[in-house]
Amino acid sequence: MEITENIQAVDLKQLIEAKQITKLREIFEDHNVVDMSELVGELEPQEALFLFKTLKKDQTSEIFAYLPHDKQETLIQLFTGPQIQEMLDALYDDDILEFIEDLPANIVKHVLQSASPKQRVELNRLLSYEENSAGSIMSTNYVVLKEKDTVADALMKIREQGKEAETINYCYITDNRKVLRGVITMRNIVLSSLNEEISELMDSDLVMVKTDDDQEDVAKLFEKYDLTVIPVVNNDSCLVGIVTVDDIIDVIHEEATEDIHKMNAIAPIDKTYLESGVLEMAKSRIVWLLILMISATFTGYIMSGYEEVLAANVTLSIFIPMLMDAAGNAGNQASTMVIRALATGELSAKDMLKIWWKEIRIAAICGTIMGIVNFLRILLFMGETDITISLVVSATVFITVALAKMVGCTLPVVAEKLHLDPAVMAGPLITTLVDAMSLMVYFQLTVHFVL
Repeated sequence: MEITENIQAVDLKQLIEAKQITKLREIFEDHNVVDMSELVGELEPQEALFLFKTLKKDQTSEIFAYLPHDKQETLIQLFTGPQIQEMLDALYDDDILEFIEDLPANIVKHVLQSASPKQRVELNRLLSYEENSAGSIMSTNYVVLKEKDTVADALMKIREQGKEAETINYCYITDNRKVLRGVITMRNIVLSSLNEEISELMDSDLVMVKTDDDQEDVAKLFEKYDLTVIPVVNNDSCLVGIVTVDDIIDVIHEEATEDIHKMNAIAPIDKTYLESGVLEMAKSRIVWLLILMISATFTGYIMSGYEEVLAANVTLSIFIPMLMDAAGNAGNQASTMVIRALATGELSAKDMLKIWWKEIRIAAICGTIMGIVNFLRILLFMGETDITISLVVSATVFITVALAKMVGCTLPVVAEKLHLDPAVMAGPLITTLVDAMSLMVYFQLTVHFVL
């Protein structure tokens, strides 16, 4: 994104070196905080530290929240206790939790020691929730009202609590035991009479989640009900926090990245590509590479078992790469579609028969077209090839495409049924399986109809 007046990191460096405090403050007042945080991320740690000492508290807290994780970690180590305290005071709890949960233990200890007693208790509670649960991404900054409050009372409470609340668009109504009773929008409050009671205006038909619900399930609720915020309750239905849409966007990004990694035989890592070390990335890849390499041995065994068949007609080996590629691609197409449908909640394990019936018809159409095109290709460009071999190769294409699509759509559903991530049953794993199947079909047809 182009920044207004083309402010560049080099300009900030020059202003910092010249200690042009007034000019620096003007620049950060006039420009978008997200854009400016990108430039701050390019500065040296000591230069960034000077900026954080120079700018207003609310500005520095926003900038800090948008900095890359490694930059946050570096700055936290440079901050004094009072500076950390000021930063924590200006950040929402979920933003604090986001940057400290992956920090080394000694730095987390440093942050918690600098926090106020109240913040320390709250952060320790949030850190105790299971990773990737609703409790681990929720914010405890929200507006609470009572059923007997009038609109006038509500407006006064919003003014008092709204300064620290992450959002005031939705206010939550609880009883004396903090049990969640309803929700009311700011719009309804503002447009209602000052004497009306909140109990008459609130919506008691609530969509809510529990602290131990998986964050991916929370994201699905946001999509299903078109939400911007959702309340989080404990096992006693007491309101303990809220999850806002900005946090869910991060969750969707994380889950999509994780699925892409798994679908391509990479163990998921939390850091970005540039932040991750070489050894860390090698470790995330080597396990699956070894598994797939060893599993590919089966393909070698199959080919060695048919050495005599290949020796009798060398032409047969020409078509092996094409058959394996066609089967692998067909299987990956089916698995990708099913995995995505499972991830969005469109499909579940109980839909297995519907999936099979659909994929059988798709396989019949695709396999027939590919078989015919392959037969014509061999006749036109490889005219010297025996017609029987052409028919066998084309028949193999049809059968392996059908089998590959069935395998590709079945394995993710089986994984879902076994409470495993369906994304694991994708890409390289399916390719390895259908490669072996395509060779078996090819050689069996060859033995029966060619030799």
